[in-house]
Amino acid sequence: MAFTLIQAGATLKLVDTAGTPSAALTLPTNIVLSTSRTPRFAIFGKYVICVNSPNRPLTIDGNGTVRVLSPRPPGSVPVVSAQSGGALSGSYKVKQTFRVKDTEGNILAESDFGPVSAAQAVASQYLRAASLDLSPDSVSSSMLYRTTTGGAVFFPWVELNGNTQTSIQDDLSDAGLSLVAAAPLGSAPDLVTVASWRGRLWGGDRVDIDHLRASEVERMSAWPRSNDILIPPQGADSVGIRALAPRREALGIGRRNHIFQVTGTTFGTAKTSSDFRSVKVTENAGIESQESVVVYRDTAYFLWKDGVYAWDSGGIRCISDGKAGKGNVRSWFTTDSYFNRSRFNVAIAQIDPIRNKYRLFLSAAGSSDLDRWVEYDLNEETWWGPHQTAAFTPVSAMVVPTANDVLKPMMGSTSGFMWEEQATRTDNTATAIDFDVDTKRHDGGTPNVEKVFKHLRMTGVVQSNGRLTITASKGELDAPADSQAHQMDLTKASQDVGIIGAGKAVTLNFRENTAGQDVQLLGYELGFHELGVR
Repeated sequence: MAFTLIQAGATLKLVDTAGTPSAALTLPTNIVLSTSRTPRFAIFGKYVICVNSPNRPLTIDGNGTVRVLSPRPPGSVPVVSAQSGGALSGSYKVKQTFRVKDTEGNILAESDFGPVSAAQAVASQYLRAASLDLSPDSVSSSMLYRTTTGGAVFFPWVELNGNTQTSIQDDLSDAGLSLVAAAPLGSAPDLVTVASWRGRLWGGDRVDIDHLRASEVERMSAWPRSNDILIPPQGADSVGIRALAPRREALGIGRRNHIFQVTGTTFGTAKTSSDFRSVKVTENAGIESQESVVVYRDTAYFLWKDGVYAWDSGGIRCISDGKAGKGNVRSWFTTDSYFNRSRFNVAIAQIDPIRNKYRLFLSAAGSSDLDRWVEYDLNEETWWGPHQTAAFTPVSAMVVPTANDVLKPMMGSTSGFMWEEQATRTDNTATAIDFDVDTKRHDGGTPNVEKVFKHLRMTGVVQSNGRLTITASKGELDAPADSQAHQMDLTKASQDVGIIGAGKAVTLNFRENTAGQDVQLLGYELGFHELGVR
């Protein structure tokens, strides 16, 4: 069954298909969630992985059970000895792990190995392991691994259910051990980013910031230290790996000014036997925010310093530098007129699968809130916005499945509510959506010539009621400040709203902010003649 996971303050909650959050989920012992770090999630099988905001990476299932991704490994050395009465002979070493299982006995997680014991010789005796460590985490059992006589490879030996037993003795022969040696293990690092790709979890380490780490295949709790790829340039900044973008055939890794991709299928026992490789895609772009990354239909969309980029099989391109009059909104991202560029690193994004749009949330110029958003139409390759709502301040964006598994985009707000779009043209139930549009400066192709702007004719789709306010500002090209208001009757398809007046240039502002009032303009005509010219 589909479910949605959110972090609300310092708690985790499930959201059902009706959009209703559950009670706060119970966190494991000694786990806390930071409210100053952004939670980051990945889907791995039937589990959601949560990193960055918790002090240790977590797994959450559809029932709301929260577990640590990797239990802490045993810290004490098993004390092995020979005990009379058994039938085992040889010299052996032992080491211990902790396991977490589900109610059906399936292994969900296993810790890294604890310290290896000293070798112990037995002669027709039991091999006893004592002083076994108890886990501070909630675990299902302890697993002991043992070598064959005089060997260096460890095999599963005996499992102790629960988390109370500190000793065991057994005389299982070498022939009775599993034919399969112990699998590679390892603790998950303190992950700041996480992604699921090629049957593994991948993430950036909070400590080793230039290193990409990976789990074993289909084993989300096992993170051998050898599953490591350096993403250069090492030491170039204090952030390191900023974002991950998993596409079908490559995993994108974003740094501040570089983008790399990892390809391959396996890690070997040595670097030379691994076919995972990182390759530089570009050093002319990077990724500002992990939360700006959305991968949709095998194309990754993300924000950099000078605009929004798309990365697909054809390479990387800036989609905010489109053709003039269609998709070119470069000034949104390269000037201080629209957005607070110092907060690009906290931008968030989502895909609206209903209207096929990439939606990016940003802070307005001079604001520290994510109080604006813009949209890129994936079909038309056009930009729309900036948008603002007066009903709430967005803080997160998500796509939530309904009971029929239909995806719908939703926003989370600073007030703790989740919001979705509605057909009625109002924010919430009574707050108007402010239709507020400025045109370019019209100068008739002669910016230094005084002219008279004559009749302004507006054309639009007929509405049942309403009036549109049109404010014309005319004057000098660099500062058309002489303003005059006009009205368009929205119940008419076309209307001459009056003479604008004299000036070298004019800009028009169209505004309507009545709750529930639709406005759909089709165009306008503005005639003029130059003074002294007939």
